[in-house]
Amino acid sequence: MLRRDPMRTAAGVGYSDDPDTEAAGIAAASAAMLGAGVETCDLALLFATSRHDQARLLRAVRSVVGARARIVGGGTAGIITNDRLGYEGAQVGVAVLRSDTIRCETFVAPGLARGEEGVGRALGRQIRAVARAEEPQVVLMYESVKESTPHGPTLNLGTPLLEGLKAGLETWPPLVGLAMHGDPQWKPGLQYFDDRLESQSAMAVALSGRVRMDTVTITNLRPMSSYRVVTRTDGAALLEIDGRPALDVIEELVGPELQAENYPLSVTLGVNKGDKFGDYREDDYAIHLCVAVDTARRALIVDNRMRPGLEFQLMRRHIDFADIRRQAERLLDRVGDRRAFLALYIDCSGRASIYAGTDREEAEEVQAAIGERMPLFGVYSGGEISRVGGDVQRLTNAGVLSIFSEP
Repeated sequence: MLRRDPMRTAAGVGYSDDPDTEAAGIAAASAAMLGAGVETCDLALLFATSRHDQARLLRAVRSVVGARARIVGGGTAGIITNDRLGYEGAQVGVAVLRSDTIRCETFVAPGLARGEEGVGRALGRQIRAVARAEEPQVVLMYESVKESTPHGPTLNLGTPLLEGLKAGLETWPPLVGLAMHGDPQWKPGLQYFDDRLESQSAMAVALSGRVRMDTVTITNLRPMSSYRVVTRTDGAALLEIDGRPALDVIEELVGPELQAENYPLSVTLGVNKGDKFGDYREDDYAIHLCVAVDTARRALIVDNRMRPGLEFQLMRRHIDFADIRRQAERLLDRVGDRRAFLALYIDCSGRASIYAGTDREEAEEVQAAIGERMPLFGVYSGGEISRVGGDVQRLTNAGVLSIFSEP
């Protein structure tokens, strides 16, 4: 009997901004399969903006990737590939993976609106139950919005989700992730899991076997204030800072040139996980973004829980395009002589030029660094997850670039 050598891992990405849902799904999935050079695949990552009929889109992608593929994904503000980039339109992105030496396992836990910590714990237990001798490389994704309200969105909070996940896993594996949102107006979205649509769910993809994930986190933010203390909160509502209404304090720090109605996606708070009085280190900061203002309570609605007693600084955006490319290139150097087969870029929607106020897209620097070395799949997110200060943190206004490789 002839012995077939194991197939090297193949990956491909596809992009479409066709407003016709079925055509967009077929085009993006077909491009991904063609790029990978495969007729069947093990895993398909699917992300799309809210312009599409999600059930039709899922069926269209399934018709291309085949019956055996696991499909996982959800809502996004936009998509990035090696040579395409777009947001706030009809973007659809698909990434496919096929391997004989890497196992692709997927997990889902519903019920975020009823309690994030319990969902995280359930998801962690699922992953730990099937984890084998090899350490899994995990990509976490969850719906970030519970509901829309007149005072802004009510959010599913990443901190309790991660606390539960860590308890279920017992120890952190290499892990990155994203908070998904139905659209840029922070409406709840649906999630794709195989052939069904999920609501208020957290999901994970675990790759194990001959695979390694190397990651760099890029924030490009700098402190612009002294340390302030959170003194009262209500879920994601930051009510008081230093014993005063939060909005009063932020107005003093920001100054009159930025009006309160423009704080969402502009005002950013940083929590230093490193040496409080040492030199600034970007990697030490967990970032929280204002997503709405509650003028009645003089409060900020931030994209994650900030507990009383927490010290933070007001941050200013400082997108250094050259530094983004340097960090991406240093990550490539860390991969060394391993064979890189896929780059994943989880990019905060607030870093897009339309929100950041820049004259070009920072994701273009990642595109330039990756070039044609491997397929690049990027998703604009409502929050990013990576390791900060020795622990896994829910971030915002960050770009999390990961490279998957094999020997």
